[in-house]
Formats: sequence, structure tokens, C-alpha cells
Amino acid sequence: MAAMEGILVRVRSQLGMWRVSNVDPHDACGVLMKRIDVEHNVPVHQQQLSTDPAGSNVIDPSMPLAKVGVSRSGDMLYLKIDSTASALVNGPEMPTGKKIAADGSIVTMTFEESTADAGFRPGMPRLRDLKNNWTLTDFLEMDDKFVYKIKKQDEAMCTSVTMDHASAGAFTQYLSSFGWRQQRVGYLYGTFEEDNSVLVHAVYEPPQECTAESFELLEDPRAEQVERLADMLGMKRVGWIFAHPPREEGFMFSAEEVMFAAMEQLEAAQGVDKTPFVTIRCTVDPEDGNASVDPFQVSLQCMDMVAEGALGADPDNRSSVVVSPTFTAIKEGKRAETIESQFFLLTIAIKDHTSPILRRHFPMANRIGTMQTTDELKDLLSNPGGKSITECLSDFALLLFLMDFQDMFNWETDMPRICEAVKNPDAELDEGYAMIIKGFAGMDV
Repeated sequence: MAAMEGILVRVRSQLGMWRVSNVDPHDACGVLMKRIDVEHNVPVHQQQLSTDPAGSNVIDPSMPLAKVGVSRSGDMLYLKIDSTASALVNGPEMPTGKKIAADGSIVTMTFEESTADAGFRPGMPRLRDLKNNWTLTDFLEMDDKFVYKIKKQDEAMCTSVTMDHASAGAFTQYLSSFGWRQQRVGYLYGTFEEDNSVLVHAVYEPPQECTAESFELLEDPRAEQVERLADMLGMKRVGWIFAHPPREEGFMFSAEEVMFAAMEQLEAAQGVDKTPFVTIRCTVDPEDGNASVDPFQVSLQCMDMVAEGALGADPDNRSSVVVSPTFTAIKEGKRAETIESQFFLLTIAIKDHTSPILRRHFPMANRIGTMQTTDELKDLLSNPGGKSITECLSDFALLLFLMDFQDMFNWETDMPRICEAVKNPDAELDEGYAMIIKGFAGMDV
């Protein structure tokens, strides 16, 4: 059985942005610090991790990463490296300085403040703190790493998306019940096909808090079992779906949505590389009330810029991203401080299908006013509508519900057999499991 893949954590230090892959959010922060030691030659005792750029919220190494807000791919931590660390190439002490605060007191500058003018780029150390001797070629090669010539990608990496009709309908109908007044997010599970197309069989909606303009994914106690279930069904996460209220014409993705899409693609590709991983955007036409379901990807350049921390949200324009002062973006021959998020988007053809493996009978998890209970299971099995018990069980949400009771439905022995019967029409469900499931539902057996 494949283990759940870890997340990708971004670490910003004096030496730039580092990406640490396959991190377990349940590990202590000290485990991440040991990874940094091994991968970037910064001893643990010369590291100070924090959750803010100024370094004021210092992290206790014994705290689990999830407890300090690192629970999904793309989350960022800030690392202050001791000035004596060999990773800084034994150069002179890192630039420090003092400033006069608003109350007239003299305080120490943050690293970003002290390097704003002294560093070879804002937020970066001085050149001599990286290496004692520089040639013009050395400098140009170094500086070029921070320059992006913005260009439109010609073709998407995904050739098409085939979306399960019932799953898409259930997702948009739930938003419709709220009058499309808030956002909503879900993960898509299915398969990547040989022609780089995506086949979607199911949607899982993780715990989340949403407003009309934003979404926040919460810690999910089911995260591991979702991935385990997908694996048992021969599937994997192939994309994500989000919905939002109607927006003004031309405003398709917010900066946060573009960056989230980029991080999801980075995780799927395990770096800046081609992947069919998709983003499906749903909204409603305020004139006729019809929902639209449209798939996209973000470009490889967008993935690269997000991975390096070169992009951020524009507080003045939600449909644009801002370029970090550390980096330079050249668009149409001119320096650009902001870029329209639409510039990074790639459109993809969408098709409709009914999943031959999974159906939708059981209530979805993590929804307001919806409960997953044995009573719901009993009602489903008592009124099968001509369906076999295997067909009744062929529901991602229902199978996930059974996995909550691991003492009864063991993940290593029982669930693989149940899932094999679900995905393979020729594999009949053992009568013993049918009796156990009916008894679990409170039915006479």
C-alpha cells in the first residue's frame, strides 16, 4: 500500500527560497530543521525558524508543524541563519543596523530592513557575504536568477478533463443552496491517462472556512485515509475544484487562487515540471442562474515564480499578483511590478461522463447541515433501488465513512477487499463483508 505523500514546505532565508519536499505536517519542527541541516548545510543550532518575515514569532522545535500553521503544500516558514554559519561562505558578518522607532527609541532592524539597500537585491545579503571575489560574469549569472521575462505559455500540459457529471452537479448544487454567496474548495480524484488527459471520478471537500472572497483549508483528520482510499481504488489526486460568487467581467482568478493552483501543480509534479494536474473553476451567471464549470492550468513559469517566492497577493487589485521586490519581472519589454493573474492561465477542454466505478448516494463530509451516520447507511441499504450491495457501497464518501471505524474495517485487510469489489465488476464482495456492513448499519442479518 502506498504511503501518503508529504507536503512541500517553502523556507525563506538570507540565501533565498528553499523548497523542502515530502514533509509530514505531524512531525516536530525540529525534524524539518534537521532536513535543512542535511540538504543545505546549516546546522540546527545555527537556525532560527519563525512564522513571520521579521522573525518575531520564533518556533519551538518541539512543536508539530501543523500546530504552527504548516499543514498543506506551499506553506512558508522564515529562517534566520546565524551569521557564523558556513552556509554563508564564511564571509563578513551579515549586515545589521539600527533605526529610530516611532517613539524615539533605537531598535535593531529586521534582516529585510538592513539588507534593503545593502543587499545586492532587496531582502538578499551583500555580495561579499556570499563570496569574497566576484567577476562580472559571476554577478550577471547570479542576478539573472532573479529576473523573469514574462511570457505566455502556448499549450497546456493537460490535453482534456473528463469530469464525473454527478460529482460536478453535487458541488455546484451545494453552492447554489447558499445563493453562490461564498467560495468552496474540493479535491479531484481519478487518473492521469496516457494522452495526458485527466479522468475525474470523485470530489472530496476537506474541512474549510470560506467567505465570498477567500477560502482557508483547515487541518483534516481524514487526510491520510482520503489518500489511502484513493490508492485502494486505483486513483490519485488529479486536480482541485473551487467555486466563487459572480465577479466582474475579466476577473477569473484571484492572486491567492493562482498561487494555490501553482503550489498544487508543484506538489503533483514534485517540482517545476510538466503535469496534467488541473484546476476547475465554477461560478454562476447572475443573469440566467446557470453554473459554469471550466478547467485551467497555470503555466510552468508561474509554477517557478511561486516556488521561488517571487509572487504575492496585490492588496489593491485581487485579480493581479505582485512581484516581490527581490525579483524583477519584464513584461513586453518593461519592468512590471504587478501581473494580471489571467496571464498565467491555460484553458483546457472539458468533457462529461458518468463514472463507471463510483456513484453518489451518501452524504458528503464537512458540509453544513449534513451528517454521515449509520442511519444514512441503513436507509441506503434498505432501499437499494435494484442495486447490489457492492453498487450501494460504490461511493467515495461512504467508503471514507467506513474507514472511520478502523477496528471494524481494517485499512490493511478489509478495505482493500471491499474496494477491489467496487472497482472490479468481476470481483464479488464476500458474503461475510455484506453481513458485517449490514450489521454495522443496524439491519437484521
